[in-house]
Order: sequence, then C-alpha cells, then structure tokens
Amino acid sequence: MRVFITGTGVVGCHVARELLDRGDEVTLFDLAPRADYVARVAGPKVSVVRGDVRELPGVLEAVQVAAPEVVIHTAALVGGQAGALPYRGYLVNVVGTINVAEAVRLLGVRRLIHASTLGVIDRSVPQLAPIPETHHLGGNDRVYGTSKVACEQILRGYAATYRFELALLRFASVYGFGYPGTGSGPTVAIHDLVEAVLSGRPGVLGSGMPDVDELVYVRDLVGGIVSAVKTGKLPHHTYNLGGGRLTSGDEILAAVRRVIPGADVSRPAGDGTGGGRARIEQPMDITRARKELGYELRHDLDAGIRDLVAEIQGAPLAGIGGTR
Repeated sequence: MRVFITGTGVVGCHVARELLDRGDEVTLFDLAPRADYVARVAGPKVSVVRGDVRELPGVLEAVQVAAPEVVIHTAALVGGQAGALPYRGYLVNVVGTINVAEAVRLLGVRRLIHASTLGVIDRSVPQLAPIPETHHLGGNDRVYGTSKVACEQILRGYAATYRFELALLRFASVYGFGYPGTGSGPTVAIHDLVEAVLSGRPGVLGSGMPDVDELVYVRDLVGGIVSAVKTGKLPHHTYNLGGGRLTSGDEILAAVRRVIPGADVSRPAGDGTGGGRARIEQPMDITRARKELGYELRHDLDAGIRDLVAEIQGAPLAGIGGTR
C-alpha cells in the first residue's frame, strides 16, 4: 500500500516506520523536516518531500507523484505554537487541512485520516463518565482546539460531498521519543525530563504539562492509526485514541523513579499549564476504537517510560538537550 503522511513529528515518523516495516511505501511531507530525526525514527527507506501545507500547488504535486491510497494528515501547529500567532495558527491548521482535502478529492485518494485531538472536547459540558466520540465539541476558546473543531467539521463536509473515506482520530496527549518542536507540551516535557535524568542532571517536569492529563504512548497510538489505514470499511468517522486513564504529574515522576533508580526528578509547585486543574475530568472512551479498529494499549506508564529510555539511549541525536 502507498501512504502519504504530512508532518515529520513524533506521530508522523513513528507511523511511517511501522508502515515501512509492514512493507508499505511511505512518503513524508513537511516544510522543514529534521533529517537526523526522520532517519533515526522512520528509517532510511522513507521518501521525504519538502513542502508547505499552506500552498495547494505543492501539496497537489507531492500527492500526485506519491499516488497514495491513503493520506494521513498530522501536520499542524499545536498548543502554544498555534496560539502564539492566531492568524498563522489558523492558516496552517485550517487552510492546510483544506488543501490536503482538495488534493485527496482531486486526485482520487481513497481514504483521508486526520489527526485530531481531545482538545476539541467542550470542557464546559459536564464529564460524568468516560468521554465518547459524541461529546459536545467546543475547542475551549483556544486557537489549537478551535482550529481542530473547524477541521473536523470541514472534513466531514468534504467527505460527504466528494465521497472519499474519512477517519477523524482524536489523540490524547502523546509522549515518546522526540525533540523540541516535534510535538505538544507533554511530548516535549516528558522527553526532556527523561533525557535530563539519563544525562546525569536533575529532571524537572515543567511547563507544558497540565496537572492532570490523559497520556498515550506513541507506539500504542501508532497501532490505532495503522489499523485505521488497514481496516476495510470504517463504520464511523470518529475514533478516540487515548490512554484509558488520567495521569497526574506526580505519577509521571514516580514512574521515572521506578524505571530509573535514583532519578532526581521534581516539579515546581503550580508549574502546570492546567493552573492547578485537570485538562479533562474523565478519560476518553476508547470502546469504539477497541471494537472497530482493534486498538490495544500495550504500554502502561512504566512500560512507556522504559521504552522511551531505551529509545533515547539507542542512538542520540546531536544538539538536543545540551548533552548530545
């Protein structure tokens, strides 16, 4: 199968590697791919095309050359990156998504898989049980969240009009092997914490981590995404790909101490983006993904941290964290 992936961050590169290992042909598309990271995670067989999702002609050309059966759209500005300059955030996230949808429909791609987020969930609506895919959407007045709500609605309209297959995958906060700029706040915060400890420095779980969040290890997430690529007819458009539980900052520190004996880790009081509050009050309900995609959680927090340690120690990237 030929697959085209926008974005060379944590998710895009890990999905590319899994698909390549299965014998698929993968093309990565990114404005500024970091070559050493792509090679380290996705491997040497992946094809990389430089391009900007904001520019429709470049997106069309790249998709036309790759001739994919499935497009996975992960390229976006996330969290504070999107909110720092709202015009740029909406341009990349919303217009970029429209351009990808245009390429899909004009070039006859069979299926589009869109990387969405639990940030689309309207937090003003009471959360009394695990949050289903049918929960009210809102975006919570954040540029990133509202842009992703807009993308979901726009893509539904495109898919209904042009009859291509669509999967909207709502991710919990992803953690795994990355580097600054390749993911959300939790991705960078947990990676930097572990890397500091492995380098013999005190590890601080600082800015970017809500006080309570739902985490999913990248390898588990990849399993759900690949299932969305490979599954025949998808019964629904929307699937939650979460970690099945909420996790506090203290639990992360405790897991690092268990995995790395003697680890000096801490968190300054009140240093979470949650301002003393949870990002969400309930985890996402992943029943639908389990039933229809065969989604499985193979890594609890300790296992995820242990795997991350092995990844960081496996082949360091130069110039990250001041110690490589």
